[in-house]
Amino acid sequence: MIISDLNYLENTSEEVLGGFSFTATKNVNIVANINETLVIKKNVTSNVVLTGNLATAEGQATAFGNNTIAEVFSFTNTDSNSSAANSFSVSGSN
Repeated sequence: MIISDLNYLENTSEEVLGGFSFTATKNVNIVANINETLVIKKNVTSNVVLTGNLATAEGQATAFGNNTIAEVFSFTNTDSNSSAANSFSVSGSN
């Protein structure tokens, strides 16, 4: 490498002004017709030490290939007397 072949670099400490702002909006209209039979048999033993209230909601969505969709909407709410966690999932393919 020949030093004279290098591009000229300039060091500056000047303030850079400008930038941009980004706003995204999404309108969602979901229609779900569900007819299902669900049988759950569950035995739970719990020993919880908790100060305050806790609500958690978890979800994962994965879609591969053409004409597929996977969405998860999770919501939580807590106040001084209650905790609630909800999740709604949608998946579809063509």
